[in-house]
Amino acid sequence: MRRNRGAILKRLLTTAVLLPLLLALILVPKLEPCFMLFCALLAAVGLREYFSLARRKGINVEGAFGIVAGTLVVLSANWGRLELTAMVFFVGTALMAWAHILAGAWSLTGVAASVFGVFYVGWLSAHFVLLRQMPGIGPGLVIMLCVAVMASDAGAYFVGKSFGKHKLAARVSPNKTWEGAVGGVVAAVLGAVVLYLLRSSLHWGIYPDWGLPAYMGVCVALAVTEQIGDLLESMLKRDAGVKDSGGLFPGHGGVLDRCDGFLFAAPVLYYLAALVEV
Repeated sequence: MRRNRGAILKRLLTTAVLLPLLLALILVPKLEPCFMLFCALLAAVGLREYFSLARRKGINVEGAFGIVAGTLVVLSANWGRLELTAMVFFVGTALMAWAHILAGAWSLTGVAASVFGVFYVGWLSAHFVLLRQMPGIGPGLVIMLCVAVMASDAGAYFVGKSFGKHKLAARVSPNKTWEGAVGGVVAAVLGAVVLYLLRSSLHWGIYPDWGLPAYMGVCVALAVTEQIGDLLESMLKRDAGVKDSGGLFPGHGGVLDRCDGFLFAAPVLYYLAALVEV
């Protein structure tokens, strides 16, 4: 019990330090380049963690090339042009595959794992920056993403701890339950309602001018994809035989541990917002 309380306290303290910094990077216009650099730094560390997991499985990956390629994908998103980021991703993965062949590795598993790492961490992370760059509503979208993912994560944890009985994916993550998953979705919806009411009452122009059903529906999609991302990262760790992907964030683990849900949810919000705003 004391260990659980200590872990929760450590998580809360880490969040209390990081959250104001993140909000400043999102909301202060002059810090926009710093937000991009912050995302690129996290992606670089996340890529290092991913390739470390792959090596624990004995997979011969192009780690250094992959970290550079994935980081450049994130940096390219600063111009807010999806086609540019897609081109950098394609060129980076193509050159990485070429380097793998020239090195004499000739491993299908190595190439596949390397390319997936750039996609999983680099390409998906780029959508944080692409969201921030959306005209007018970029900062509001990033905050919506944070509210939905963090509410879903907290709701799933506390509801699962209190009422969880039916395992969601026992072989991948024994502590996750269907009750917790539903609790996470409900928490994300409640977060959407609060965000919508604040936007309406305080006339915050940085948030999308959508109706309440749209806010709720988008946050349901974000909660579901956040939990899928969480399960995928749990699968990678279990396959590699580790508890945490790293130790950068006390109480949370590594970058992949903290950002696994964000990686899947960010592209969903970006494409949904792009479709709605067209």
